[in-house]
Amino acid sequence: MTRGVIVAAMFVCALFLISASVGFAQSTWVDELTNSLSFYKTNYPTSNWQPYEQKLIRVKDAVGKADQQTVRTEMNKFFRMLQRRESGINDVAADELYNFALMVTPIQEYGISVPQPPTGVQ
Repeated sequence: MTRGVIVAAMFVCALFLISASVGFAQSTWVDELTNSLSFYKTNYPTSNWQPYEQKLIRVKDAVGKADQQTVRTEMNKFFRMLQRRESGINDVAADELYNFALMVTPIQEYGISVPQPPTGVQ
């Protein structure tokens, strides 16, 4: 192999790794929310977490497609659901998941509107 071919191959590999790491970093926050939701689903089994799981599935899909509008729309709905404790979720779980979502979600990047915290959050 010539030196030029080796350099070109290294450049292509570097571009692949950079693009893969950017995609991984973008989906990580959704994965963190999904993992946190799984924790609350396990610890509060009488709550209906399915609508929340469905929202995060849509968000992850939208992040993968770089569909910022869908990410914004679905996360706005996710935060409102937590605020209103929709589907009968536990108050403590709603508060904690809301606060965690605020920490990990790139709110400014996607222009997400965050409603007032759920009752009881200070």
